[in-house]
Amino acid sequence: MLETAKRVFAIACAAAALPVAYAESDGTEHVGVELISEHASLAPGQSMQLGLLLRHEPHWHTYWINPGDSGLPTTLAWTLPPGLKAQDIAWPLPTRFDAGGLYNFGYDGETLLPITLAVPADAKAGTSAHLAAEAKWLVCREECIPGKASLSLDLPISADPPKPDTRWTKQFARARLALPQATAWKTDLRVDGDRIAIALRGPSLPDAKDLDAFVEGRKIVDNKPPTIRRDGDALIVDFGKSDYFGTPPATLDLVITQPSAATVHGWRVQVPFAATSAAP
Repeated sequence: MLETAKRVFAIACAAAALPVAYAESDGTEHVGVELISEHASLAPGQSMQLGLLLRHEPHWHTYWINPGDSGLPTTLAWTLPPGLKAQDIAWPLPTRFDAGGLYNFGYDGETLLPITLAVPADAKAGTSAHLAAEAKWLVCREECIPGKASLSLDLPISADPPKPDTRWTKQFARARLALPQATAWKTDLRVDGDRIAIALRGPSLPDAKDLDAFVEGRKIVDNKPPTIRRDGDALIVDFGKSDYFGTPPATLDLVITQPSAATVHGWRVQVPFAATSAAP
């Protein structure tokens, strides 16, 4: 039985060197978590980028919005000054983990989960904003261990153009590359027995080789790797239907990844759900 012990990372020295940005971090033996900001200050009327930085120990992982066969996605519950609003996590492209025939979707290594913070135009320059979040996650190897941490970040509000916090420039740049790209592909979804097949057509479709695909919603498709092939001008993504499939959703949010590429690639497309009888 693995035992966990929380570590509190005190960064008072770093905060003294950069007095405009102070953060508290917390974690477990298997994943460290920290709340960070792309910029060293907040600007009235602008959208700023925050991030939950996860540092996983080797062979451990946390989860995507759809965790797959088991697991739970990481969550954040915010306590913010009046007028400030944090959007939902912008989920980076997931990795597929094969756990003896069970498939989980999530993240390992160092991963940044980005969050957009909207700062109201009437935010008072010269004051400071205390941003607090309760983070919860599940970290797994063979065993799964729940974790939580109370995180905070104090940032000044300034009328001057915000300057990047150079400690985190690389992490936010990588996070942007890891977000799925929006597409203008046309879609055709068909249900045929226990299969759900999606035909994608449009400009810049990737080759079918070395692709993977995921659905954000649960209980729609099973979690096994789909069959992906080209058929003329179409890219066909063919999933098994979930055993728990019930009422069809209005739309299916599809994420396609190219995990073998030297640079992270991935696409997101919203597919209207049409439960017709023949596959495309």
